[in-house]
Amino acid sequence: MDAETAVGWLLLAAVLAVMVWLVLRAVAKDRALDARLAAGDMTLFDEGGLDIEDVVRAPMGSVLQQGRLMEVDAAPAPAQIMPDETA
Repeated sequence: MDAETAVGWLLLAAVLAVMVWLVLRAVAKDRALDARLAAGDMTLFDEGGLDIEDVVRAPMGSVLQQGRLMEVDAAPAPAQIMPDETA
């Protein structure tokens, strides 16, 4: 095997190693994100590298507004029943 062939094989091995590393890194990042979503990690809203495209657990008609956090009360206020004003 001459030097040119050896260099070609080394470059091929390096490129394949980088590609495998990128795929494994993406899989690990995806699994970490899934775990954080399952745990309800609210710090995800503060990270810059993530884009929120869909809202799947929101009332119908909800709209995603970039840079705004949703505030949820722990318990909804009780409904007030007003007496009929028939006079």
